[in-house]
Amino acid sequence: MNQNNNIPKLRFPEFSDTWENKKLGEIGNFIGGGTPSTKNANFWNGDVPWISSSDISDESIYKINKSRFISREAISQTATKLIPAKSILIVSRVGVGKVAINETEICTSQDFTNLIVELDNYIFLAYLIKFKTNKLLEFNQGTSIKGFVKSDLENLEINIPSLPEQTKIATFLTAVDEKLTQLKQKKELLSQYKKGVMQQIFSQKLRFKDDNGNDFEDWEEKNLSDLAKIMYGKDQKQVIDENGKYPILGTGGIIGKTNSFLCNKASVLIGRKGTIDKPVYMETPFWSVDTLFYTDVFSNTFPKWLYFQFQNINWYLYNEASGVPSLSASTIYKIKIQLPCFSEQTKIANFLSALDEKISNAENKITLMEQWKKGLLQKMFI
Repeated sequence: MNQNNNIPKLRFPEFSDTWENKKLGEIGNFIGGGTPSTKNANFWNGDVPWISSSDISDESIYKINKSRFISREAISQTATKLIPAKSILIVSRVGVGKVAINETEICTSQDFTNLIVELDNYIFLAYLIKFKTNKLLEFNQGTSIKGFVKSDLENLEINIPSLPEQTKIATFLTAVDEKLTQLKQKKELLSQYKKGVMQQIFSQKLRFKDDNGNDFEDWEEKNLSDLAKIMYGKDQKQVIDENGKYPILGTGGIIGKTNSFLCNKASVLIGRKGTIDKPVYMETPFWSVDTLFYTDVFSNTFPKWLYFQFQNINWYLYNEASGVPSLSASTIYKIKIQLPCFSEQTKIANFLSALDEKISNAENKITLMEQWKKGLLQKMFI
């Protein structure tokens, strides 16, 4: 905020008026929600949408999953309330900080404190509230915020511009969110396409041709023991070095650095205990902890192809523990797969790697745009 005036750092050039300071409770009225008893069949399968905090997204104020409906009887006889259209739905307990707007009448669970607004541009206010509640959560990181009570929200100080500026900001941020949604949809479509094409490839319904356009030879049934040796990771405590040049890998990703390595060639890793269904591919030297297997891949197998084969395996079918999921080398060795010739393995791996690169590029665009949007909000709101 400008030190001398109640104005934001960044605004559209046609506006110069100062923003008006208010408390959120001056803008409208707050109404809570409730959950009708599921034991009373008369309360459910009516015509009014009823949502819980899991039905709205952190990603967009417009995204509401309406899958449950209650009756007018439930509204009249339980704690849930009918929220009019064009209200602001604020998650104040479980999932605290999520905000959405409703275009039709709706009911919510007790996890919401809903604002029935008297402001003309409720979309602008929804963006502003989401920004303010997120800032409050960020400021209190490290402390335990279990939610906001009604008085917290009523006393939340906000700054509001003129209606034309509200409309301009709301329209702009809506366009930004629409672009983000498009990017996320593109990434999801690419991920779904990859999943489908992998099923086609590993079931051999989709086959590649050699460089001369000829069919490759038939695939051979093998045990995984014919493709690679399963290697055990080691405890990292004695080798960890924050200035090291090699990553130390755990089942959740990189957990440290070291100047030592257990493997210095292409390898596929899979969890031994804990997360057992997230294979990792490494081409550079690394250290693996003792809960993460790595592989010494044999010469008949293209390592990147093995990585995609590992992605295609339902590892939980081979889980050997009733508590923390676990795999053993002996069980992995017995898994049967169909092995194409090395040349076809290479073509498969290159094709799927190109898809992974497209997915990664889409993820990077999403991340950059989300960071850009966050920076904008810091400057556009007070």
